[in-house]
Amino acid sequence: MDARPSPKHTARHIHVVGGSGSGKTTLARRLAACLEAPVYDLDEIGYEGGAGPKRPLEVRLADVARIAAQPAWVTEGVFLWWTDELLDRADVIVWLDIPWRVAAWRIVRRHLGASRAGHNRHPGLRRLIRFLLWVRAYHTATAPAPPTAPDDDSAVNRAATAAHLAPYSSKLVHCRRPSDVTAFLGASGCHRARKPGSVDSL
Repeated sequence: MDARPSPKHTARHIHVVGGSGSGKTTLARRLAACLEAPVYDLDEIGYEGGAGPKRPLEVRLADVARIAAQPAWVTEGVFLWWTDELLDRADVIVWLDIPWRVAAWRIVRRHLGASRAGHNRHPGLRRLIRFLLWVRAYHTATAPAPPTAPDDDSAVNRAATAAHLAPYSSKLVHCRRPSDVTAFLGASGCHRARKPGSVDSL
């Protein structure tokens, strides 16, 4: 883990970014509970209900501006470009850059758990396989894919994330393995902060 500022006492605006299955939701909820700040899942800003039709870019940007203007927040998502205002305003950016094999295992476990509980937003084996293939492509891409527009979410991959976060290195915490996340939470004083309903395991 790259040593960068921790949220303890100082940070009031934290953005968590990373691929699917990286643990963004769990970490964001723990940080929000620790800071007593609202937490925002950017899937719900980008898509109706978090998994439905794509919301217009101007609507996304307006919602992002409203979040960024608040005195405290924690945001989490895989997205780039249309989230720049959050990156600019964040005191700390946490990049969860875990290995593909860890992400894949978490995605499968989450999918099965949600299906058993009856609240899977993407039910079915075919959807799971398509999603795993997309996540694998996210991890294995060797170069950024130029976006056709600021809301071209299909162009997001690990290489693009690395390039996009480079200007924010002074406030970036780069977690490459689950133990890095545990260390970050310990350093921040938020390691005991949990919020009911977490879906990813660190």
